[in-house]
Amino acid sequence: MEIVLFILKIIGIILLSLLLTVLLLAALIMFYPVSYKLEAAYEESLCAKVKVHWLFHLISVTLDYKEAGKKCILRILGIPIMDFLNPKPKKPKPQKVKKKKRKKKKSKEQEPKKKNFVQETEGTDRDSRNETASEGLENENPSDNMEDENVSDDRKEGLLDKLQRFWEKLMGFPAKLKALIKSIIQKVTNLYHKGTDLEKKAEKWVEVLKRERTRLAIGKAKLKIIKLLKHIMPRKWKAYVEYGFEDPGTTGQIYGYYWMFLGIWSERLICVPDFEHKVFKGSIFAKGHMQVIQFIYVAFQFMFDKDLVYLRKINTEVNS
Repeated sequence: MEIVLFILKIIGIILLSLLLTVLLLAALIMFYPVSYKLEAAYEESLCAKVKVHWLFHLISVTLDYKEAGKKCILRILGIPIMDFLNPKPKKPKPQKVKKKKRKKKKSKEQEPKKKNFVQETEGTDRDSRNETASEGLENENPSDNMEDENVSDDRKEGLLDKLQRFWEKLMGFPAKLKALIKSIIQKVTNLYHKGTDLEKKAEKWVEVLKRERTRLAIGKAKLKIIKLLKHIMPRKWKAYVEYGFEDPGTTGQIYGYYWMFLGIWSERLICVPDFEHKVFKGSIFAKGHMQVIQFIYVAFQFMFDKDLVYLRKINTEVNS
């Protein structure tokens, strides 16, 4: 009895440890953030590099873009596992040598048989050639008038065939024209029905959007999506742009628009105009992270929140 209890105790400890490891992995996947970093520069050609990593670079994916080539490498513990954009070609399977040796032996055995067969066929060919030559000498004197008659008959038959084909096409033209007109009418009717269906759907959407509940649900959905986008957006970023046009006036106008609309980000977005040369170059750096639990939370709300479920019901109601 004590042995059975001891075995059950060991099994319970193993199951508990497995459960704890699964819960730990799930917690790491959901709560540990996935970090990303973007670096790009443009000067006569574009160069970009995007790196996404998780859990102290345990798993990382690096996308490297250059004119020379593209790479997207998956690494685990810093060891490159595979390149998604440039997969390695499969090695050809080595052929077996033993079978080739057997085939060579068989071919050597069959060579004398083939030689005897060739000699026999050559003899029969010579006899048949002699017979055809003798028959040709007997029938070498046909009349020229018969040949001329055959040529004229062939020409007449060719003209009759062409006339018959032209007549068949002429008789089949009305049927083809009717089929074309029917297809055009059918396409026009289908477009008309589609237009009426779109008008009905638009009227239904206008009626649905006038309801207060739909407005509240759309506002709630917007807030959730904006919150998720803020979570995804980079925490740190910096950009540099140097530009210049042939006309210095356009360069100055764009620089004025920059200070009007983008002057708030003057510390992060640096804009340098060049009034003497036509040039365009720049660079960007961005860094951020995201958590899987945020995506799960938003998806859970869209699935079970009453107002957000109501939006899905509206879609089915309009399309029905």
